[in-house]
Amino acid sequence: MCGIAGIISNKRNLEASLHSMSSTLKHRGPDNQSFKVFDNLGMAHTRLSIIDLSNDANQPMTDNNGRFTIIFNGEIYNYKELKNDLIKEGCFFNTSSDTEVILNGYSIHGSQFFRKVRGFFALAIYDSRKRTLTLSRDVYGKKPIYYSFAGSEFLFASELKAIRSEIDATIKINYDAISHYLWKGYFVDGDTIDSSIQVLHPGVSMEVNLDSLEHHTHSFDQIEINLSHGKSRDIKQIESELEKSINYRMIADVPISFMLSGGIDSSLVSYFGSKDTHIDTYYIGYGEKEDQFRDLSIYVSERIRSNHHIHDLMLPDFAKILDMMIDIFDEPFADYSAIPSFEIYKIISKKTKVAISGDGADEIFCGYKDSRLFLLREYLNFTFKDKGQINYLDSIYGLLNSRNKSMRYLGYMISYLMLNEGHFSATTFRGGWNHNTRKISMTTEGYQLTGKDNIEKKEILNFINSGNSPMERYLNYELKKLTYDFLVKVDRTSMANSLEVRSPFLDRKMLEMLPNPSIRSMVGIFETKKELKKILRSNGLDKITRVKKEGFTPPLGKWMTSDSGFGALKKLQKNDFIRSLFKDESLSNMTRDRASVVNNQARLWNLMVLSRWYDRNFE
Repeated sequence: MCGIAGIISNKRNLEASLHSMSSTLKHRGPDNQSFKVFDNLGMAHTRLSIIDLSNDANQPMTDNNGRFTIIFNGEIYNYKELKNDLIKEGCFFNTSSDTEVILNGYSIHGSQFFRKVRGFFALAIYDSRKRTLTLSRDVYGKKPIYYSFAGSEFLFASELKAIRSEIDATIKINYDAISHYLWKGYFVDGDTIDSSIQVLHPGVSMEVNLDSLEHHTHSFDQIEINLSHGKSRDIKQIESELEKSINYRMIADVPISFMLSGGIDSSLVSYFGSKDTHIDTYYIGYGEKEDQFRDLSIYVSERIRSNHHIHDLMLPDFAKILDMMIDIFDEPFADYSAIPSFEIYKIISKKTKVAISGDGADEIFCGYKDSRLFLLREYLNFTFKDKGQINYLDSIYGLLNSRNKSMRYLGYMISYLMLNEGHFSATTFRGGWNHNTRKISMTTEGYQLTGKDNIEKKEILNFINSGNSPMERYLNYELKKLTYDFLVKVDRTSMANSLEVRSPFLDRKMLEMLPNPSIRSMVGIFETKKELKKILRSNGLDKITRVKKEGFTPPLGKWMTSDSGFGALKKLQKNDFIRSLFKDESLSNMTRDRASVVNNQARLWNLMVLSRWYDRNFE
């Protein structure tokens, strides 16, 4: 894992600029910092050495013909197989690094070579013959590339801070993008808080001409879940592919650790990872006396005989936590599970450079509870195209009044599904400041600035176009959230600690080998992630399958109602930027007592991060 940066410019000292940019990315690659200048192009790289620890694998790296030069952030797990194929095609290699493999592969096959890769990457390749620079990003978007066309210059980097360090202009707040941030707590579709800086889309290459700065993009890969109504998938095949994916991610020239939360995903990954070697596993809790997932992590650790490390994250100082969020993300980012993520990665990084996690399983194997709603919608044949009313009223009445808790829950779900299209989508994509809450709580100017209800309309349309059935739409929409929320969180919080996190469930080839899953094999009305639970049971870990899923989230409401939390909330109410967007009365109502704070904790945290970002950049 590394940091990359570069500039196309005819009017600055490129070496000085590259030094400045790479210094902001040193945490992403503390082992080596290097750069090269080619006429009006500068390329910089900070390296976290994991495969081929020699200096020969440092970057920028140029191929044997002298035509292509690469800076690369990521890991290619099947690089040995790809290397053998390229040798047969006439390539020569000077190192044992995966960087040289992707460089030579691109020199022969172009960006289509990336489809053969098992791994993740964000890279830049200079073509000295065509005088072009190509930026590319893996299909999940696990590694970032930010870029900016700033007048007659072009800048790119792994993080916003590297670009901002070289742009003199004041940040241009992207209010259209803020509307999505207020709603969900993160930015999407290539947007950032700064309208002059964008993010390259996953599975996309962008080619920039060094002389004219003319550029074009094309998609070399995309990922989409297509469901079937046929037979169930072979559980043994799923298990085999998962184990193979885990084994690939254990390839490194440094020690590797595992995240073990006690849930289904991390338990499976740790179980298979421990088959042929003794591993270290890590758990983080919140100091609660009763913590079933801590107990489950111990249970799994004892079964696999891992060296288990348990840590507790206690009540934080809110001022320090808010500053940490801005330091790491460079823009507002309100997924508060980033707090424990940062803390556990900091602990792991003291002993190793690599950790393996269970990220992505919920999206690929139907792990979220909302998937059951969409399954029920399929059963009722009540799709977006069907505007007619189905008379289930008598049945619903009986279910809602049933003495059986499960039957009552079923009644609530069916009632939920019978809402019209707009309400169904909006409530399913529940978040912080949606259209209704913004309209009530924001000032007239703030509501107009953030696009009124445009973001909801856009997202509903995107959702409808993301599949051929309610369940397909839901799963593909969750993949989008994975890219723009969860993977952003993992990348920044791990890289802030110079730690690489690998995710076996997010293996592009694994999904290819398990195509067109059957809906019923993945999820039931009362059970999610059915396939992975079967694998756990077959390997003697059935205890894990009987526990209700919980997210990796801290007790934010409890923290917010502490002295430190209330102190931060008082500052929020006095923040001029927030007061220009939100009515004083609305802010007061949300913070008038502990119950109000707890009920509005996600919305308040969203605003606290936004206000702290504004203060750090404009005061």
